[in-house]
Amino acid sequence: MLSVRVAEPHVWLYSQKGPSSAAKMTLVEARETRTTPRGEEPINWRLWTNYPVNSFEDAKLVIENYAKRWRIEDFHKTWKTGACNVETCQLRSAQAVTKWATLMASVAARIERLKHRSRTEKDVPASVELSLAEIQSLIFFKRKYKKQTERITDDMPTLSQAVTWLAEIGGYMGAKVAGGPPGSITIRRGLEHIRPGAMIFESLALEKRQKKR
Repeated sequence: MLSVRVAEPHVWLYSQKGPSSAAKMTLVEARETRTTPRGEEPINWRLWTNYPVNSFEDAKLVIENYAKRWRIEDFHKTWKTGACNVETCQLRSAQAVTKWATLMASVAARIERLKHRSRTEKDVPASVELSLAEIQSLIFFKRKYKKQTERITDDMPTLSQAVTWLAEIGGYMGAKVAGGPPGSITIRRGLEHIRPGAMIFESLALEKRQKKR
C-alpha cells in the first residue's frame, strides 16, 4: 500500500550572484505502508516534476511513469551497448550517425517490446507482434534446429513460445543454463536469422495475390 502526498514548493534557481528566480515545481511523495516484506526497506520516493498535479490520478500517473524507469534503462542498454551496439558506430558525418542511431532505436524498441510482452502476456498469439511471414520463417527455422523430442506444428504459437524460439535460434540455451528468460541479444540474433526467410515468404504471398488478379 502506498501513501501519496503532494506539495508545490518554490525552488530557487541560483547563479554566481545568488538566488535569481523561483521555479514552480511539484513534489510527489509515495511512501509504502504496511506491505513491506520482512527484511526490506519500504519504498519512499520523492519525485520532482513540472507536470501539473491537480488530482490523485495526476499523482498516480507521475508515480507509474517513474516505476517504468527500469524499462527505459533496459531500452538504453539494448540500444547503446547491448543488442544494437549503436555506440560502436563508425560513420563520420553527424547526419549519418543520427539516421543510424534512429534506426537502431526502433530496433531496440521492438526487441524490448517482444521481451516484455512475452513475459507479461505469455498466452497471446504471436501474430500480435510478428507478421505472418515472420511466423512462417520462424516455424521453418525452428523445425530445422529443433530437438529430436520436439514436434513443431503449423499452429499459431503463443508470443512466449515464439520469442523463446527466436532466442533459441539466436543461441539461447534455456532458462536453466541462461539463468532466466530470453534476453535482448539472443532475440536480436533470432530476428536477424529469420528475416531472409520472412522476405521469401512475403515475396511468395505477393506473387500469389498477383496471380489471383
